[in-house]
Amino acid sequence: MNLVFLLFSFQASFGQSCLVRGQVTDYKTKLTVSARLVFEKQPDASLTVISESSPKGYRASLFDRGAYGLMVSAEGYVSEHLDFDLLADSLVSTKELNYNFELIPIKLDEVLPFNKLLFEVTSFKITPGSISELERLADIMKENPTIKVQLEGYTDIGNQSKASKKLSKQRIEAIKEWLLKKGISKKRIKMRPVGGGNQVTGGAGADARKANRRVEIRVIEM
Repeated sequence: MNLVFLLFSFQASFGQSCLVRGQVTDYKTKLTVSARLVFEKQPDASLTVISESSPKGYRASLFDRGAYGLMVSAEGYVSEHLDFDLLADSLVSTKELNYNFELIPIKLDEVLPFNKLLFEVTSFKITPGSISELERLADIMKENPTIKVQLEGYTDIGNQSKASKKLSKQRIEAIKEWLLKKGISKKRIKMRPVGGGNQVTGGAGADARKANRRVEIRVIEM
């Protein structure tokens, strides 16, 4: 049984290549972006395949099946990362994969499109659902060491009361402390507690109120 499994693994790893293809576009304009795609076989980058995207897209042939890490980068954009395993049950016999990427532009005074930095009612505790976006924000700031951001805190109360301002300040302070622990300099982070202004959605329902309890990330220096 072990011999059969080893033979199957050998054939799966070396007997079948996989073509990875797709498009790289701008998150806002949807236009194609000239990007660099680097595929590295895990865990030690024993094989590296590099592809360049064009208006017609990108193509990369992976001849050694296994786990890969993919980084998509372009000047003036936030890099994207993707991990996939060509020996996973769902991909082991796949001969072609299609991955499309929408890169986020980094522009002065632009709000980065993070929409999961949300909070529970009357709370400034960072929720588990926000962690993935905070990890991404930390990566952006490490990859782009000259940019500075402003954390803008909002509540679901449609007014500018002292309580609203205090809660929004506590929320952005929580985000700032999280970033400091990830090694981001405090000189690169400014705070602006807005309170209940600039609601992104109307209505008094639970979903509408949740969407307004947020922190936005604005690029203020590049």
